[in-house]
Amino acid sequence: MSSKYYAPHGGHPGQESIITGRAIFTEAYAVLPKGTMHDIVVSLLPGWDKTRAWILARPMSGFAETFAQYLMEVQPGGGSDTPEPDPGAEDAIFVLEGTASITIDGVTHDLTPGGFAYVPPSSDWTLHNTGDEDLRFQWIRKAYRPAPGLGEPDPIVVNENDIEPNGMPGTDGKWA
Repeated sequence: MSSKYYAPHGGHPGQESIITGRAIFTEAYAVLPKGTMHDIVVSLLPGWDKTRAWILARPMSGFAETFAQYLMEVQPGGGSDTPEPDPGAEDAIFVLEGTASITIDGVTHDLTPGGFAYVPPSSDWTLHNTGDEDLRFQWIRKAYRPAPGLGEPDPIVVNENDIEPNGMPGTDGKWA
């Protein structure tokens, strides 16, 4: 199944390949560009079955300060009943390839490419690959910071393909 979204498919570069993409590490953060997404830098996360992750960006001193961004690959039948270990984190999922079933506080939704789920902090949620192909998605985890005077947000589950695009002025509809 082809997708309009980019997702790495792992493997190793050929021995004759010249690797031009370089990871960036500073005292404050690390960023791994797509040219570095090979099996050498893949991670296995606790609580996830048949799953591997590329850690795209995270603070160098730990998750608690700000955020982490992963590119996840889940084989058919894989996933997690306990994906978020930090009850103070909010999560965003964006599906690139495959089919996911996400259950947030007892309500189940199917996510396909273009599907997005916002999971508020303290939510009870699970995510599983219910399709026959690998599921690939972006996962952003962030320490929740409440806005003064506002309650915690509700979950959001949508698909960008269900939203009519609005073209930017002066682009003849090319940037929509």
